[in-house]
Amino acid sequence: MDVYSDTISQYLDFVDPAGASPCFDDWASRVAHDAELLAWLDELPVAKRQPNLVFAAARWHGVPAPGPYDGLRSALLGDDGRIRATILERATQTNEVGRLATLLPAFAAVAAGSPIALIEVGASAGLCLYPDRYSYSWSTDAGVRRAGGGPELTCRVLGPAPLPERTPTIA
Repeated sequence: MDVYSDTISQYLDFVDPAGASPCFDDWASRVAHDAELLAWLDELPVAKRQPNLVFAAARWHGVPAPGPYDGLRSALLGDDGRIRATILERATQTNEVGRLATLLPAFAAVAAGSPIALIEVGASAGLCLYPDRYSYSWSTDAGVRRAGGGPELTCRVLGPAPLPERTPTIA
């Protein structure tokens, strides 16, 4: 799902064809066709309109799930600002390989030139097990430092950091 796509597309893309979460699939599908709720969402910054963030914030403020769409709709349209504030203050990080741009320097330091093995213990679906398959571009005050080959992951670095010249070998 592209968090910068239009709101309707985000919600339609969120629906899981395998039906893993009937409640959230129903909510997402109905949001995509609810002009009043889409207008409420369009008041949020584009990156904050994503279904997983909006649904999590609603749940945080007591909307039951599984639960009826009307409960979600009423909570969002009747929001006194608390749900919106939660959405604006929070972010999601699911299956995000972009975090490797911050982890790779530590991996390289631990490896110290030798191959290392990684074990996935988080929720990134194993995507972070292959840091050697990406390119990295760290933007620093001294310029841009690059390493690796493959899809590029970018990161802004503030202050000193042990940025590697190459990715470690993953065993």
